[in-house]
Amino acid sequence: MPFNMKVTSHTPISSDSLEEVLENFLLDIGYLSGRIDRDELYESIPFQLWTHCFLKDVERVWTVDEMAETLKASKPSIYRHLNKMKDLDIVESEDIVVEDNGEVIKKGYRIRHGDLVTAWHITEANVESAMKRYRESIQRIDKLIKKG
Repeated sequence: MPFNMKVTSHTPISSDSLEEVLENFLLDIGYLSGRIDRDELYESIPFQLWTHCFLKDVERVWTVDEMAETLKASKPSIYRHLNKMKDLDIVESEDIVVEDNGEVIKKGYRIRHGDLVTAWHITEANVESAMKRYRESIQRIDKLIKKG
């Protein structure tokens, strides 16, 4: 699975507003684009996916159908934004039974391990691993330059 995240200089804001802090964070990691105004951003599908589906109850497992219904969005739109979250390695999927007879199984999604801090530790480990591989490439480039 690919890991993809924008890394920028980030200054946490001290606001008591979840929306403001989340907006700042999601813009800095490249999950959201800053091309729309704040009110539109807070009502956007990617922002609502975080706030209404994943942060309200981090342990809850959501199907794409449930997310689409809750956010009044199309399934392709949900998948597009869900894939961005998967690229951050912050969500996990699991099979869930949706009928009493146990036969219908759908894929559900939630914040990894049902805990935002733990999920973020995994993302941090991915960043550290990627930076280590970059360092190895730079060392190889440097060695080749010095060699001739």
